[in-house]
Amino acid sequence: MLNGEWIVPWSVALEVNYINRMRTLMTTRVQHSLREGNTLADYFTNLAFNFAGTFVFKQFQDVPLVGRRIINTDKQGIPHLRIRQFH
Repeated sequence: MLNGEWIVPWSVALEVNYINRMRTLMTTRVQHSLREGNTLADYFTNLAFNFAGTFVFKQFQDVPLVGRRIINTDKQGIPHLRIRQFH
């Protein structure tokens, strides 16, 4: 979408246009991140969505335990693996 290769859905058109305007002001590189690389972002998004609120974490200890575990495994370079179990 950012490169104009796909049609931009109306629901994200404002954000895509804003990002493209910002890209004209600075040198950027857009890179796809696999789902496993977004574990912490997914966690924080789900936290805010599930509790319908705003969270401010001023220090590491303020982050819930699950989030701290994700941060620590990222810092250690341990990959996040998606494992699907078939029944």
